[in-house]
Amino acid sequence: MASSSTGLVDGVDAASPNRVDSSCFVKLPFELVLIVITAATHDCVRSSTCWVASLTLVCRAIHHAVDPILVETLRMTDTNCVAVARHKTRFQRTRHINVIDEDSNAGDNGTHRCTKALLQQRFPSLEAVTCFSNSSFTSRSILHMLQDSVAGNLATITHLHIRYFFSFSRDTFADWVPSSVTHLILEPVIAGLVGLQIFVQALSPYLEEHKGGITRLLIRTPFVSVVVKEEFAGAVTGVAVVRRDTRLWMHNDRTLLLDDPLLDKEAATDEDLGLALWYTGRQLYVP
Repeated sequence: MASSSTGLVDGVDAASPNRVDSSCFVKLPFELVLIVITAATHDCVRSSTCWVASLTLVCRAIHHAVDPILVETLRMTDTNCVAVARHKTRFQRTRHINVIDEDSNAGDNGTHRCTKALLQQRFPSLEAVTCFSNSSFTSRSILHMLQDSVAGNLATITHLHIRYFFSFSRDTFADWVPSSVTHLILEPVIAGLVGLQIFVQALSPYLEEHKGGITRLLIRTPFVSVVVKEEFAGAVTGVAVVRRDTRLWMHNDRTLLLDDPLLDKEAATDEDLGLALWYTGRQLYVP
């Protein structure tokens, strides 16, 4: 196994004189080759996805090492959702689904339909879902899909991140947060004092009702207007202090608009952090 596999790597690498000499790499035991390739895959899976995907074609051993990393995080967009829907059973080892839907008229668009089909599958390893949509309809539809699936296929979801969260006075947080979630990140859209009051009024009852459920709630502020950002931070901190609640955390991000070029960069940084993102921020109440 070792000789045939490294021979294949040698054959692929030994092409032109312009290439880096790989003779030292080829002489390594195949087990070490796998370790190097696996480490490189973790580093490059987002920036060089096509290259990582090509590694799965080298041999069966490398395929088995690389493919779980390749499908560990699934990023669904309007450009790849059809392809994902065709191969949805391949993503049963996915740990993090990232749904990116920027269509503000998303009543029945492709991403919405494909996400629904995807979430009807069984994901035994799925831990986290991130939802980013500038459409309140789509965002809430996806959250309702998650709630409907938690009792069956998606009961393993413990981490939920809503990157553009709309809060309405008639709702409570429990109306859309799946009961299995223990780590929650909210990035609320707060334009003024009314939105601030609606959000804060819903926050305390949710924490009270889920004393045994939610263990960490991180609130980020990129979509909180600069006009009320200071008041918002003070109000949320007040909830944590009054309740003596150590579960509330906050990250005071700079305010971004939907057409801000930094928005994609911030989203990419979040994706690179993976599950570590849920453990950022500062604790609002320290006993």
